[in-house]
Amino acid sequence: MKLKKLFTILISVSFLASCDFMDCNESDYYSLKEIQGSYNRVKQFVTDVYGYLPSNFCNIDGAMLDAATDDAVHIYESSTIQRFVNGTWSPNYTVDDQFANYYNGIHDANFYLDNLTGLKFETWENTNDYDNWMVTYPNFEYEIRFLRAYFYFELTRRYQNVPLITKVVTQEEAKTAEPASAEQIFDFIVSECTELSAKLPVDYKKMPGSELGRATRGAALALKARVALYAASPLFNTSNDKNKWVAAAEAAYELIGQSSTLGYKLDGSFSNLFGATSTASGEMILVRPTGTSTSFEAANFPMGVTGGKTTTCPTENLASAFEMATGEEFDWNNEEMSKNPYENRDPRFYLTLVHNGMAWPASNAVEIYEGGANGLPLTNATSTGYYLRKYVDKSISFEAGSSSAATHHNWVLFRYAEVLLNYAEAMVNAYGDINKTTDKCGMTALAAVNAVRGRAGVNMPALSGTLSPEMFLKRVKHERRVELAFEGHRFWDLRRWKELDESKDIYGVKITKDGDEVNYKKFTLDSRKISDKLYFYPIANTELFKNKNLDQNPGWE
Repeated sequence: MKLKKLFTILISVSFLASCDFMDCNESDYYSLKEIQGSYNRVKQFVTDVYGYLPSNFCNIDGAMLDAATDDAVHIYESSTIQRFVNGTWSPNYTVDDQFANYYNGIHDANFYLDNLTGLKFETWENTNDYDNWMVTYPNFEYEIRFLRAYFYFELTRRYQNVPLITKVVTQEEAKTAEPASAEQIFDFIVSECTELSAKLPVDYKKMPGSELGRATRGAALALKARVALYAASPLFNTSNDKNKWVAAAEAAYELIGQSSTLGYKLDGSFSNLFGATSTASGEMILVRPTGTSTSFEAANFPMGVTGGKTTTCPTENLASAFEMATGEEFDWNNEEMSKNPYENRDPRFYLTLVHNGMAWPASNAVEIYEGGANGLPLTNATSTGYYLRKYVDKSISFEAGSSSAATHHNWVLFRYAEVLLNYAEAMVNAYGDINKTTDKCGMTALAAVNAVRGRAGVNMPALSGTLSPEMFLKRVKHERRVELAFEGHRFWDLRRWKELDESKDIYGVKITKDGDEVNYKKFTLDSRKISDKLYFYPIANTELFKNKNLDQNPGWE
């Protein structure tokens, strides 16, 4: 059976796969035996499975997923991401439909585990590279299992109950696959990650040909912690079983308690986390490198800047979420604050979004006020009063004659700050005490949040140890919003908390200039319709047609 034909076996209700992602040509038609006999072909297979990991933070038709939340808007109405917010998506008109994509990845992972483990590559045992191969090859199996677990997490948070397939299946088996419950799938992922955390290496420095972006022990523990948090959250934990919150706290502390051994710590510079060299940061657990390009900068430089097109525009909702540097909540009703809304704010404010008057991306101050060089009524100028800074490399220039080169982008999948915030949320929900520790959880929820707020370069005031559990949980959610903005979390956090209603109204800031005086006024940009069906994606009708055992999610029937 040829490689390309092996990829066309229907392994789930969702697809008849091909190896398009491999850019196959005639020379790529290998038999299974030929793949099994070549270390390099096996390694390429593993690399291709990594290719299913998300990049550009769920880039949907050029839009970041945050543009489907109250943190941002996408400036182009023609983008498919608008279906999330204008009520036009449905089982026949899907958006971000990842059902087939992740089952493709699961098929390839299952194919590897069924056919490409335990190989010896005997023909090559007298070559110079053989010993190195046999050091790295056994780990491929564990990397593949991690990737399969990750793909199941992505499917479950979108669709809830889906088939749990752990081997290559026939077309008929795929057509009759029964969905497993979200709880069963989460348990499977946690079990896999528990085992893999004892098998995957801490890093790849001692392995030949060390490469970035590969699954490690820390990645397995981080996935376990995230999945346990979702399983404990209101969307999935409908009975508010405290034991699930305890399990989530303990899962997060497994990584926190080993952070020194694993080499993780909060970076002293927040800006280090989102540039070309972010992989060197001790805060990174797993990133998705996507090579060199200038496309992200072109898409997010302000209109009016040479080469800038504008796509993702942060909202005033997000801007207002950043506190004053004193720790005081920003308030538009405070005359001093509203007069100079961009002064003395949380340092992360200036590293996340671009505001009027900021020197960006070069030395010129952006003019977002009406009639300014980067403001309305300029076509496709920001409608919210802000442009995106996070992940945007200001060293890129599209000016004629510029010598700036394309830059590397590394999209964060897991970093240590998230794990600390996962832990704080789980602990306060589990025990109702922000100062509690246990035998298995040796840090308080308060200490975890204050570590994130107090990192060097941010130095936000510590939260008080006298906060009520309810107020503390509110502050944890706030901290996730500002710390993890544009990293693909807000969309899912609002769902797992069952708090979509809070994202209904979208605000911008209207900026006018009269002589030297600049005025700022918050205004309502949009008001979105929220319904309970939005907590899960609709399963496409094409998938339901293939497998009659699938159940459509509530409200999408």
